[in-house]
Amino acid sequence: MDGQNGHSESGKVFESTLQYPTTPLGQLLDQSAQRFGNTDAIMYCDQRWTYDQLLQNANRLAAGLALQGVLKGDRVLMTLPNCPEFIICFMAVQKLGGIVVNAGPLMGGDDLQQLMAMTTPKLIIAIDLQFPMIVGCCQRNTNVNWLSVSLKDYQPIWKRLGYRAKLIQARGGESGHAEGVTVDGGSGYSMRLEELLAHSPARPPSVVPELDDTAVLQPTGGTSGTLKVAILSHRNLLANVTQLSTLVRLRPGQDRILSVLPMFHVYGLSTCLFTAIFNAATMLLLTRFRVNDMLDVICRHKPTVLPLAPAIIEPMCKALESGPEKRSIEVIAALQSTIITSGAAPLLPKTSRRFCELTGIQIAQGYGLTEASPVTHANPIDKPRVGSIGLPLPDTQVRLGGLDQDDEDVAAVGDNATGELLVCGPQVMSSYIDNPEETQRMISFDEHGQKWLHTGDIVRVDADGFYYVIDRCKDMINRGGLKVYPRQVENVIKTHERVIDAAVIGRDDPVQTQIVVAMVVTGKPVVDREGLVASLRSLCREHLAPYAVPEVIEFVKELPHTALGKLQKYRLREDAQSPAEDKISFGPDQDLHVAKDIH
Repeated sequence: MDGQNGHSESGKVFESTLQYPTTPLGQLLDQSAQRFGNTDAIMYCDQRWTYDQLLQNANRLAAGLALQGVLKGDRVLMTLPNCPEFIICFMAVQKLGGIVVNAGPLMGGDDLQQLMAMTTPKLIIAIDLQFPMIVGCCQRNTNVNWLSVSLKDYQPIWKRLGYRAKLIQARGGESGHAEGVTVDGGSGYSMRLEELLAHSPARPPSVVPELDDTAVLQPTGGTSGTLKVAILSHRNLLANVTQLSTLVRLRPGQDRILSVLPMFHVYGLSTCLFTAIFNAATMLLLTRFRVNDMLDVICRHKPTVLPLAPAIIEPMCKALESGPEKRSIEVIAALQSTIITSGAAPLLPKTSRRFCELTGIQIAQGYGLTEASPVTHANPIDKPRVGSIGLPLPDTQVRLGGLDQDDEDVAAVGDNATGELLVCGPQVMSSYIDNPEETQRMISFDEHGQKWLHTGDIVRVDADGFYYVIDRCKDMINRGGLKVYPRQVENVIKTHERVIDAAVIGRDDPVQTQIVVAMVVTGKPVVDREGLVASLRSLCREHLAPYAVPEVIEFVKELPHTALGKLQKYRLREDAQSPAEDKISFGPDQDLHVAKDIH
């Protein structure tokens, strides 16, 4: 089978089916401005920037950063939310052949300090509200400079007062900006972005990095709790942008992309920033997700592409169902010519169907991971399959690995074949920074020298070649020697009308190795607990093997998720050996006999 469909049974080398850019990321903006200079590049808070204006700002900032000593190969750590300054700063660093450490504003102080130690940035670009945390993190790296960005002037007058109050509070009662602030004992210096732009020449130095040079250092590890940093090259990111543009069939200079996904996350970076600039599309930019604000943008600007995540789709459905009928009609009308995709976390089939019933639009779910820049699979836009992550992207090859350490790789990718998903393609990273152990665990090479990324996800492939994620390898529960896939159990539990969210983990047990524990969120206090447990148990027995039925149910107020809605199971496992008081066990006379059968 060819590289377009991606199946590889022998590991032989495939030729590319797509033509990929031969220029680095920084030059994408020049190319789009040359062809579509008068096209809107950014719409944000009722302001507009054309591609010509965006290029002028990026060039001027690149020149200013060069005067501040940023050179080819230097690392610039960014902790910005979605805003025009994010785009300008990101492209300015790329124009200098620099490397963006894409941290984001939600990273905690401890993680930020660790990331700084791992990447040793020359410059930090941060929103001014982060002043205390940045100063604290710079105590260990006193020679780093930082550039402050303010969003105050974008706010309406009544919101500017609140922004200023937060800024004064962040600075310990001091008003004004952080220009000229130094860290005690060091030579690091801070200034404002607008000041640097005002005093910078219009043209940056001419720097052209190689395609295999590092463009982005992207932190990852949100679901495992272990901070790692993926090394993504210009070639990796440009390949994925080309693959996505081919899949969605974008029209240069004509599309409008809703950019609500955070660009500090590689999914938002690829789908909302790189893909937009590559195709000279208009970015409808939102700093944060508020469902009503997003619906307003949809009604006013009618985006043609909506890259979303389940954490956005669920509230969107709720707003369409419970909001004013006139608003729902307007939103649905604005979406009729829109391509809607979902990624970052699994999209429940019931959510997908619910959205389709409300809007008449089928969501095309995809799949990826930071280490693959990030997308490897996606559903066909015209005929997506509910519950499936779709087909491999062009030039993305796939193998299935064994589920146990001693298992051989699955010999064929065929009807209902199951195994760990391994992918090979131009979008796959080279390694993690300074972490050879994790790199060796994630990356392997076959006899032909091809690089394979071990995703850690267990997948099933149907007869038509569509892929379905069953679970994470490390999430598998060993119940008396039988394998339980937590995601299958979770999906069944979530179909219950009273369940909002659920997570299933294994808890150590001296007899059964592990028992199956379900943590359930109902959203409302559970009064008839015994009745709800009986109902959940009946539902699970109807759809699951007897040994997969949870032995313990714990009702919790909420579950830990990342900003894009991905469940952080490592935080649940940290307390797995200390059961919560608020739990109900299935009686031994009803379920524990399964363990006796196993043994």
